[in-house]
Amino acid sequence: MKLKSLFGKMLVIYVSIILVSFIVLGFIVSNTLENYFLNQKEKKLIEQCTKVQQQVTLIHELGVPNFEKLRFEIDALERYLNAHIWMIDRSGNLYVSSNLENKMGLNELLVKEEVKKVFDGYIIKRQGEFNKQFNESVLTIGYPIIYNNKVMMALFMHAPMPEVNKTISDINTITLVVLGFALIIGLGAVFILSRNLKNKIHSLSDASKVLAKGDFGKTIDIDGDDELNQLAKNFNYMSKELSKVDKMRKDFISNLSHDLRSPLTSIKGYAQALLDGTIDKNDQTKYLNIILEESERLSKMTNDILDLSKMESGNGELSFSNFSINEMIVNEIEKFDVNLEEKSVDVKIDLCSTRDIVYADKDKINRVVYNLIDNAVKFVNDDGFIKIRTCDNSEKIIVQISNSGNVIPQKDLEYIWERFVKLDKSRGKNKKGSGLGLAIIKSIIERHNEEIQVSSNETEGTMFTFSLKKSIEISRLD
Repeated sequence: MKLKSLFGKMLVIYVSIILVSFIVLGFIVSNTLENYFLNQKEKKLIEQCTKVQQQVTLIHELGVPNFEKLRFEIDALERYLNAHIWMIDRSGNLYVSSNLENKMGLNELLVKEEVKKVFDGYIIKRQGEFNKQFNESVLTIGYPIIYNNKVMMALFMHAPMPEVNKTISDINTITLVVLGFALIIGLGAVFILSRNLKNKIHSLSDASKVLAKGDFGKTIDIDGDDELNQLAKNFNYMSKELSKVDKMRKDFISNLSHDLRSPLTSIKGYAQALLDGTIDKNDQTKYLNIILEESERLSKMTNDILDLSKMESGNGELSFSNFSINEMIVNEIEKFDVNLEEKSVDVKIDLCSTRDIVYADKDKINRVVYNLIDNAVKFVNDDGFIKIRTCDNSEKIIVQISNSGNVIPQKDLEYIWERFVKLDKSRGKNKKGSGLGLAIIKSIIERHNEEIQVSSNETEGTMFTFSLKKSIEISRLD
């Protein structure tokens, strides 16, 4: 069956991982415990073999072999260990044995290679039925009995495995029970986690559908700090930003409609009046000039919209060259001499004396300088001041243009770069602007990978500051 839901896939994956992990863990624990108990049993048998070795050595040192006493001690040891014990010499004679009914067939019971290995001084270990002598599997230890640096006899101890196997089986049972409980708890935790994850993903999916329909106010509740909640935070941020963009789009359409309607209404009204003959012939030239001005205003607004759209989309290459920013500022400020005299404005120019050559698109920067000076002249108060300053700052030339007049509130400054924004306190007496000038300026500066900032206060007035890259030749000389 093909799983389609993410919840089902995750549940199957998690359950599979847990089951495989527990099976592997159970196998490792079982083998580890089995090896541990076998090693302990082997160690115990070898310790007892060592004691038998000591007893045999003592018997020979006394000079009177007393194998009956040795048999008695081995019988006691057999009962203590629950084991079968054989002792043979190099000729295959059975000196001591316990519970061995077929003593004459001893050679058939022992593996010659193993006996030889013990008489060569090695300790052997093995598991099995030992040539079917026993009805059950046993753990066998072959131990060399040494006297005067020579192996005199071979000692074999056989411990029944069922005792060890039962202990291991009991521990395996306990382990399986514990792993079973852990598996149930783990599956429960995985189910809850997967269900919670599924609910969050469904919330994201539902919110995305609502967002796709244009409802940008939809947000998702966040109750943690994991990756999915971070995604929810980003979704909420995206929703908020899209809401702002949607508002800007609506404002853009509303402002554009208003700004287009005003000159069109004037053009239509005066044209209709001229056609109807309601305007005196002596005044026709005046109203034709108004129609021409409004047409030029419409043409400029259309060009501004096209230019802004082209710059924001990245179309149109910049034509970089080296030029003097100081010379450009002086040429542009001279164009406003009449307006400045009418307002009795005090113009203060502070230009850096050297290194004023910048590397930028001259026509685009000329538009920036002109628009900023034009704004300063429009919005400066009578008998106020305009300050223009350039300074050398490492690899940049900083340009500042400020004017006295009404202070723009801080809360309004963040909207100053938006299209068609005309802040009431900054519009002055001239209300013919399209509201696109500052948006175009910002786009031009950003296309140059530079920054432009604005501030407004009682002391410095409204100040625009932007940076330009120094001429490549000047930078190399530095």
